[in-house]
Amino acid sequence: MAHSDDGSIVRNISEARGSRERKRDPKAYAFRQLFEIIDAQSEIARAGLDLKGVVDIVTRRAQSLTNSTGAVLEMVEDSDLVFWSGSGSFQEHEGVRSPLSGCLSGLCISEGTVLRCHDSESDDRVNKQACRKIGLRSALVAPLECEGELIGTLKVASDQPNAYTDHHVELLHTLAAFAGSVLNSALTHARLTESIEQGSLDNQSHRSSVQDDRSRLLGLIAENCISPVFQPIVELASGRVVGFEALSRFNAVEQLGVDEWFAMATRAGMCLELEAACIAAAVEALGSTDTVPGYISLNVSPLTLREYDFESLPKREGGWVLELTEHTEVHDYTELTARVKELQSKGIRIAIDDVGAGFSSLRHILRLSPDIVKLDLSITRDIDTVRRNQLLASAIISFSRDSGMYLVAEGVETGDERDTLARLGVIYGQGYLFGKPAPIEC
Repeated sequence: MAHSDDGSIVRNISEARGSRERKRDPKAYAFRQLFEIIDAQSEIARAGLDLKGVVDIVTRRAQSLTNSTGAVLEMVEDSDLVFWSGSGSFQEHEGVRSPLSGCLSGLCISEGTVLRCHDSESDDRVNKQACRKIGLRSALVAPLECEGELIGTLKVASDQPNAYTDHHVELLHTLAAFAGSVLNSALTHARLTESIEQGSLDNQSHRSSVQDDRSRLLGLIAENCISPVFQPIVELASGRVVGFEALSRFNAVEQLGVDEWFAMATRAGMCLELEAACIAAAVEALGSTDTVPGYISLNVSPLTLREYDFESLPKREGGWVLELTEHTEVHDYTELTARVKELQSKGIRIAIDDVGAGFSSLRHILRLSPDIVKLDLSITRDIDTVRRNQLLASAIISFSRDSGMYLVAEGVETGDERDTLARLGVIYGQGYLFGKPAPIEC
C-alpha cells in the first residue's frame, strides 16, 4: 500500500510540473510536444513503406517518448488482438494472440479513446495474473485508426505503478494518430506488393504493363480528357473567398479514379507529363482575366516542382500557390529547397499538402519553409468531438503561426468543425461546407 502511495505522490508531482509548464508557456509546451513527434515521424519516414520497419519504429519510439519499459502495437484479427511489434519488455511476445474482449486494449478499441491504468494491482479492467507475468504495473493504451476504422492499439507499459502523466497521454494520443495514417500507406503498399507477388509477374509482363500504361496516359492527354474543377478556400470567420484549389477530373472512356490515373503515371514514369497537362488545362479554363477571385493553388509532385517552368504562368492579381503533394518521398532536399527559394523569390508561394498524414509532411515543413500549411482532412474530420485531433491540430497551428506560415484546414464539412477550428486559431478553411469542386462559371 505504501508503494502505491509513493507512486501516487510521484505521479501528482509530475502532473503538477506539466500543468505549470502548460500554463507558464503553452507555446513552448506545444512546440516541445510537436518536435518530439516530428523527430519520431522523421525516423518513420526513413522506413518508407516497409510495413515491418514502420511498426517497429512506432513501438520503439512510443517506448522512448513515454519513458516506458515496453511498448507494443496490437492489431485486430477476427476476435483477437495480435502483437505485431513489440519493444523492450514486450519484444519477446511478438506474434502472441489474446482475446479482444476482457482486456484494457479491447476496451480502448470499443470506446475509441486513450485509457490509462495507474496500477494493475488495483485496476479491475486488467488481468492481474497476465500483468504480473510480463511485469506490468501501469499502462497507457491508444486506439489506432485507419480510414475511419479502429484497427488496433498502441500500448506502452511500465514496471512501476503510476508511471504516466497527462503529458504522456497527449504524446501517445498524438503518436497514435500519426501511426494510423502511416500504417494506412504501408498496409496499402504491402497489399499491392503481395498482389504482385501472388500474380507472379515476370519482367517481360511488367515491361508490357508499363508500355500499356504509357499508351493509355498519352491517349488521355492527347484527347483532352482532363477537366479542371476548382474548390474555394475561405476565411472561416467571414466566409470570404481568398482563393481556389485547382483539381482534375478525367473524362476518359476508361473509367478510373483520379488516384488511379496518378498511380498509373507513377508506374509509367509519366508524373511530370500528366501534371503538366493538368496545369495547362487549369490555366486554359481560367482564361486571361482575373474574374476568379484570390489565388489559384496547383497540386504538384516534388519532380514537377523542380522541372516545370512555373515562371511562365500568366500573371494573376491573387498569385499562384504550388501545393507539394505527399505521394512520393523526397530523398534529397538540396535541389528541391533551392528551387523552392527560387520560386518564392519570384512571388510564387509554396504550400505543404496533407499535413498530419502520410510520411513526409512535417519534414517538408522543416526543410522547405513553405508559406502555407494545409491541415489534412483526417485531422479536421470530427475535430469538434475527437480530442486527439484537437491536440494534434493545436500543436501544428501554434507551430505554423509562430513560424510565419498561415494554415488552411482541409475537408471542413460541418459548422461544428468550422467553429472548433476557428476556436483553435485556424483562419482559413476548405471543404464541402463552403463549396464542392466545380468548373469555372463563364
